[in-house]
Amino acid sequence: MKIFNRYILTVALALLLTTVALAAAGQSALDIYFTIFIIEALVITELYVHINSKARRGLSYVSLLLCGGFAAVLCIQVVKILT
Repeated sequence: MKIFNRYILTVALALLLTTVALAAAGQSALDIYFTIFIIEALVITELYVHINSKARRGLSYVSLLLCGGFAAVLCIQVVKILT
């Protein structure tokens, strides 16, 4: 199996297991799901740094977008706390 296919499978499996665990725990806040998904995707991406350079460039753009999404969720939560 190619390394990139293994990466996709790992991310998909981690997100699936997280969804099942959070749903079983009764979590209904979308921002919790989104934040955990982002953190998992970023960690798994860092673990797969030995992917070829073309794939790594594409994943770095995805990681940048995920970090932006995480920052947006964080800002929304800070505003909720302050108001």
